[in-house]
Formats: sequence, structure tokens, C-alpha cells
Amino acid sequence: MKVYKKIMNAIAECEKIVMSLVLVFVTVITFVNVLVRKLTTSQFAWSEELVINLFVLMIMLGCALCVREGSLITLSLVFDRLKLAGKKVLVCIVTVANMAFWVFIFWAGYDKVITVMGNGKLTSSLHWPEWVFQIFLPIGAVLLMLHSIEYFVDFMSKKGDDNA
Repeated sequence: MKVYKKIMNAIAECEKIVMSLVLVFVTVITFVNVLVRKLTTSQFAWSEELVINLFVLMIMLGCALCVREGSLITLSLVFDRLKLAGKKVLVCIVTVANMAFWVFIFWAGYDKVITVMGNGKLTSSLHWPEWVFQIFLPIGAVLLMLHSIEYFVDFMSKKGDDNA
């Protein structure tokens, strides 16, 4: 179990680094685009395509990190009132439901990537293969699954009501 936790810590650190770099890049490119629009009559149309797709990557990474900490959108009104045993049952139910959803997201994203690769479709502004951006969804789904398992294992190993 310690090896799994070390691997997940390394993955989480990579996610944080990628999110930070993407955030800086998106901020700079958006600022430059606004500046160019204000000072000239032209604009970087390609930057909007890049920024939108990189936001998808940031959202998926952010959600995965939230799942890792158990801080994805929750209704704590019920959860906080339960004893540890009840919380564990609820975490089991939520984890199964989440895993089903993440598998569906992965399957839909993977199917989309394969379809787009087969069509050879290119993005409208950058003329890059569209699958380059479409792959963010299945990658994010895999990270969500891994962090869901991590949170589940961590929560189930809790003892006593103090840690809940």
C-alpha cells in the first residue's frame, strides 16, 4: 500500500506542476491576445482555441486533485452527521457511483479520440490533429479513477471517529 501511495503522490505532484504551467501559459497568452486586440485591429484567433482546450485539461486535473482529497462537490449535511461506520458506507456508495461515471467519461472520451483519429480531423485555427485536445478527457478520467481509488482506500483505513 505504501508503494501505491508513493506513486499517487508522484502523480499528484506532476498534476500540480502541469496545472501550474498550463495556468501560466493560458494567462500569458490570453493577456497577449487582449493586448494585441486593443492595440491593433488583429487578434490571435488560434489562441482562443488553445486556451479553451487547455482549460479542459486544467479542469480535469483540478477535479482529480479534489477527488484525491475528498473535496469534490459534496453534500456534507448528511455526511457530517454520520458516525464513522455510516460515513464508510456512504463513501462506498459514492465511490461506486463516481467510478461508474468516470468509466463512462473515459469510454466516451476514448471513443471520441479514436473516431477523430480515424477521420484525421484538424482543429479550425491551429490545424493540429483534433485528437491532441480530445485526449485530455480520457486522461482526466483515468486520473479521476486513480484518485477515487486512493481516497477510498485512505478513508476505509481510518480508525476511530476523530479522523473522520
